[in-house]
Amino acid sequence: MAGTVDKILIFLGMALVTFFTRYTMIALFGHGLSPRLQRWLNYVPAAVLSALIVPAALAPQGKIQLGLPVAALVAGTLAAYKTRNVFWTILAGLVVFWLGKLIF
Repeated sequence: MAGTVDKILIFLGMALVTFFTRYTMIALFGHGLSPRLQRWLNYVPAAVLSALIVPAALAPQGKIQLGLPVAALVAGTLAAYKTRNVFWTILAGLVVFWLGKLIF
């Protein structure tokens, strides 16, 4: 039972932190963001996603390992650069990964 209570308290604490960090930004910038800040914030999702995906693909064991995940990453990156479309980016990476799994 204590484990459940701890999990609920952690969940509620995380919810409060998330709420207050977002609320303070809305309260501070409720009148609108400057165009420069908006332009800067447009890069945040891509930077965060890259920070999550690239280390997992390039160095899953802590050392750089070239292989199928890297090939899929490169294919997805090229598709993203060429199409600027999330669907084609994901599809390109998955197709390269699946074909690699079938061949190797």
